[in-house]
Amino acid sequence: MVSKLMGAQSGTGGTGGGASSSPMGGLGISLRVTDYAGPLMGFFVGSKEEVAGLGSLIGIDTSAVKGLGMSSGHFDAEITAEDGKIDLNCGAGLGEAPRQQQTYRLLMALMLSPRFDRLFSEADSTGQFVTRQDVARALIDWADADDRMFTPDGTGTGSEDYRYDARADKYRAHDNRYDTIEEIKQVRGVSDAFMEAFQPYLTIYPNLQAQQACKVNLGAISNKNGGDCTPILMAVIRATVDPTKPQATDAPLLDDRRLYPIASVLCDRASAAGFDSLDTIVKTLQAPQSAVIPDDPRYKLLQGSQPLTVNSGALGNVAFVGPPRVYRIVATGEAGRVKRKITAIVDTRRNLDHPMTLNVASEKAAGVLQYWREE
Repeated sequence: MVSKLMGAQSGTGGTGGGASSSPMGGLGISLRVTDYAGPLMGFFVGSKEEVAGLGSLIGIDTSAVKGLGMSSGHFDAEITAEDGKIDLNCGAGLGEAPRQQQTYRLLMALMLSPRFDRLFSEADSTGQFVTRQDVARALIDWADADDRMFTPDGTGTGSEDYRYDARADKYRAHDNRYDTIEEIKQVRGVSDAFMEAFQPYLTIYPNLQAQQACKVNLGAISNKNGGDCTPILMAVIRATVDPTKPQATDAPLLDDRRLYPIASVLCDRASAAGFDSLDTIVKTLQAPQSAVIPDDPRYKLLQGSQPLTVNSGALGNVAFVGPPRVYRIVATGEAGRVKRKITAIVDTRRNLDHPMTLNVASEKAAGVLQYWREE
């Protein structure tokens, strides 16, 4: 049944639910199974009527199939990729200045848009004002293993002094890798508003492939599941001109009015068909008028857009395109008065250091559990 659901032309997909390698319907569209986890779960946890309705959409008679649907209760799951985010643990430890500088550049590019000015123009809960530079630096200093304050040019010699011990609930900086994404709420300058604006684009679960370290996987970004990948795509593009440098102030890529419309089109492409390579982004920025069809509301706007030039080499230094590797799974269930929520992080390609079963190959194929929380 699942084979028929996915379609004979969709391919088998990559390990861990990555995009399929075969074109769907000859349109060159790659299907990422995890984007459709919710509807797929409906076959197993919906009512008999819901299961029959889903089956009819794709021409499957479910009346004679056993094990589908639930007689009572409800269960749902949402699966999203962590790879298409900025890794805050990149540069953790000692002697990681180049990685820290890249993380700083990406963070500054993410926060750059003028629509976030309000977050940095109001006092925090302690009555202090922080700049974008303050927050980016504090996020890096929390994860490094020394007590010297990070500086973008690497010349700083001052000590970290974020006065965490001066608060009503005193604590010390971690000075080690983040354990959970919620931990960043303890960093100076990180407010509830900051979390709402930027947490969807931050992760602490890195891509462990050496050649892709500290890079954002643009093959994992999507607008699905209520998300918006435009901010992270704009951040990656802007990081190519390094917005932390004074000479970048007037760069066209830093102008929201020019970059945002094209980035929104690219995000729609990422959600529907994915990117073949980074060249897709470079070419679309250079010829934005060809990126949409005439009945798209953005068509007239892009017809008058000037080309935006991106250094492909610089883009490759901060991003890559590949199948997702690390997934966040949020499962919710309800039966009567009992409600449960489970959050798990699974790395589909990490080495299995401590097997817990005799079937090591199957255990590894299921992915290595990085995090588990039940509420």
